[in-house]
Amino acid sequence: MKPITKYTKNGNINIAYQVVGQGPVDLIYIPGWVSNIDMMWVDSKIAECLTRLAGFSRLILFDKRGTGLSDRVNPTCTLDERMDDILSVMDTVGTKKAIFFGHSEGGTIASLFAATYPERVISLITIGVFAKRKYSVDYPWAPKPDERKIFYDFIQKEWGNGQKMGLEVIMPSMANDPDYYNWFASYLRSSASPRAALALAKMNTESDITDIINTIKVPTLILHRKNDIDVSVEEAKYLADRISNSKFVELQGNDHCFWVGDSFSVLAEIEEFITGKRPVKEVRQSINVSVKYSKIDIEYVMLNNFQYNLKLEDFAKLCGRSLSVFKRDFNKHFNSTPFRWLKSKRLEYAKTLLLESDLNVNQVCYESGFKNNSHFVQSFKEKFNIPPYRFKIKYLSN
Repeated sequence: MKPITKYTKNGNINIAYQVVGQGPVDLIYIPGWVSNIDMMWVDSKIAECLTRLAGFSRLILFDKRGTGLSDRVNPTCTLDERMDDILSVMDTVGTKKAIFFGHSEGGTIASLFAATYPERVISLITIGVFAKRKYSVDYPWAPKPDERKIFYDFIQKEWGNGQKMGLEVIMPSMANDPDYYNWFASYLRSSASPRAALALAKMNTESDITDIINTIKVPTLILHRKNDIDVSVEEAKYLADRISNSKFVELQGNDHCFWVGDSFSVLAEIEEFITGKRPVKEVRQSINVSVKYSKIDIEYVMLNNFQYNLKLEDFAKLCGRSLSVFKRDFNKHFNSTPFRWLKSKRLEYAKTLLLESDLNVNQVCYESGFKNNSHFVQSFKEKFNIPPYRFKIKYLSN
């Protein structure tokens, strides 16, 4: 069950955050690229990692502006604005100093924050981090312009398609599990629109902290999987060589996303770095985290998440209910089954997208929560007596 999501303001921008766990030290997790802190708890792999971290800390999560549950403003903001968002969250939850844990692009921001506000940082932890995302002779591991162009095209053409988004690059160990790829594609869609994801990807390309790395003085743990396809292990070594008070740990594996593959080795290094004690996997016990929960509004959750291709079990988790209680409460509230309501709601949403957006039919299919295009076309035709592509042509002609 997920913790309560709350909001703080940085100026007029709402930043969504959660606090979970009652450990003796505050740990701020900064995810990479895009995120949705509600949806993180739907996936057992991510939720298990977060629960583990919250077992020895007070874990603080947030969605950066333009993503997830935070205001969907123009995501092309400055790095200073990103850091101001973090300061707003810290001040709201009463955190004077915290340990920062950043994944991928989140590690880049965490490193910059540690260099800029050392008085607010106890220590720094990164995994899958990079110093910049643009090739140069002195930083030859970063993507070249043509490689980034291919990535941008993937976002524009295949956003939300779990089989065509190149997820085998960031989580190759899950390549034989198409259902997980489809779920993760839903997670990405819930985290950002195609336009926002593209803008953030381009912003990441321009991010460069090579000039400030050697000013980081806080104790730093740099984790990286040896065969990470997305970000070379040499990039982590580059940071480790330039941060004087750092420890570099090379882990086995090729997944860029730390919650898949051997996640225990990642969490064990983090726990030992923070507590001084290394957990033993063989005798590992489940962790009970004391969290305050509320009676979650089923209507609010469904109206804000119906467009994501989730299983009923996942919707039940988002609503803080068991599957049986979710079905009962849903029928009582909507006077319909979840299946019928979701199908109708998604088709109405698809109709709106066809009328008001420049998305093509294939993009509308995934954006409105359908799993495949043929089922979407058939369902749309049954409800509106016209195929979606003809509907769009007819609207444009009028």
